[in-house]
Amino acid sequence: FSHELKIWPQWFQPVLNGLMKFQLRENNRDFQVGDQLLLKEWTPPEPGDTHFDDDFHYTGREVLVRVDYIMAAADALGSPLYGSVLDEDYVIMSISLVS
Repeated sequence: FSHELKIWPQWFQPVLNGLMKFQLRENNRDFQVGDQLLLKEWTPPEPGDTHFDDDFHYTGREVLVRVDYIMAAADALGSPLYGSVLDEDYVIMSISLVS
């Protein structure tokens, strides 16, 4: 796989079921079409949790997806809808399950 990423439980199950076919992510990893993302279900700490430990919050569930298409802010420039909504540091990736 190309990237290992955290995903919150409310988004993990729809991806696993094949219903959520996109990811909105900060493009801090130079995502490319064809990349594989290992999405690891992760429960964020509760507010006020002072004993934060990343490994403690992983549930152990994972799903592997492939990036099929990427829409960046630069792709949306000039669009009255997307140009003003999508921050230039983020991308929307179309994904599909890897079997």
